[in-house]
Order: sequence, then C-alpha cells, then structure tokens
Amino acid sequence: MSSTTDAPIPVTVNGEARTVPNGYPLLDVLRDLEIDPEDAPGVAVAINDSVIRSQDWDNVTLSEEDTVEVIQAQQGG
Repeated sequence: MSSTTDAPIPVTVNGEARTVPNGYPLLDVLRDLEIDPEDAPGVAVAINDSVIRSQDWDNVTLSEEDTVEVIQAQQGG
C-alpha cells in the first residue's frame, strides 16, 4: 500500500528540474504551466517517454525522478 506524502521529490518538466510533493497530480503540473486541463485541445503529455491519454490525466500523479514532457500545438507558421 502506497501513501502520498508532501515530502519533496525531484522531477523534470519540459527539461526543467523541479521539486514537487510526492504524488503531485499531473493536473497541477498542467495548471503550473498555465494550461487548463479541462480545455486543452492540442496538448500532449508524456511521462518517462510514455504518452498519457488526456482522459487519464486526472488519475496520474508524479513519482521521484519522473520526466514530464508537455507539448502544446500552436497555430501559425
């Protein structure tokens, strides 16, 4: 049985080292990046090179040394 604690853990988000509480929700990572997870068309998320489907975002939390990549498509050229 695992428990979520507030102990800080190192993670990487879009190439930037960060410290977050253990079990930090992926939805909060998106909000930290000023992305509204409820209205995020064109956003793709991968953790440790595995793509996370948008319908699963609310069930995902971060663990120590996770690498998160968030890509947002933009219009223009």
